[in-house]
Amino acid sequence: MPAVVSTTAGSTTPETPVSRTVKLVRVAVLLISGIAIAFSAPLHEQLAFDRGMAALTIGAIGIAHLVEWWSRRPAGGDPLPLLLGIASCALAVGLAFTGSAIAFAMVVAGWAVVSAILEFLGTTVRPGSRQDAIFLGATGMLLALLVVLVRNDQVAVLGFLGAYAVLAGVFLGISAFDTRQERASRDAIAGDR
Repeated sequence: MPAVVSTTAGSTTPETPVSRTVKLVRVAVLLISGIAIAFSAPLHEQLAFDRGMAALTIGAIGIAHLVEWWSRRPAGGDPLPLLLGIASCALAVGLAFTGSAIAFAMVVAGWAVVSAILEFLGTTVRPGSRQDAIFLGATGMLLALLVVLVRNDQVAVLGFLGAYAVLAGVFLGISAFDTRQERASRDAIAGDR
């Protein structure tokens, strides 16, 4: 019986880790977006500016997800970054068609919910494939909740998006330099040989 358990446990294919450079692409996008939102505060009273900043932020996050998906393609790929990238880019384009502060807030909240659900799905479908998915999913849900609560205040909506970007960027930046995950992946690969 123990031989069967060890054979089954050893037959799982470990997830191919994403390179630190690819991880840092999303970190850079998030941090630059958050800082740009923070330092453009005098312009936040204009809905067109808010839509543009949010569309750039969400679109850039989508492109960062697509870069991650592209880097994983040779190793069999993971569809989660592709889905996150497509959803982010589509909702960034959708921001161009919002004409009111409430519609702007609902699109941002919709993006946050879709991203959070996809992050949570990634943890259940492929456990261990994205070490930060639970934190990012919970932060996305919190962003959606806060945006819905202040849906009439476009300045607050953009501010919460900027805060999300900084928080997620800092967290992902720290985890990009976490060597425990790299060691666990190397040990799992060595154990399969």
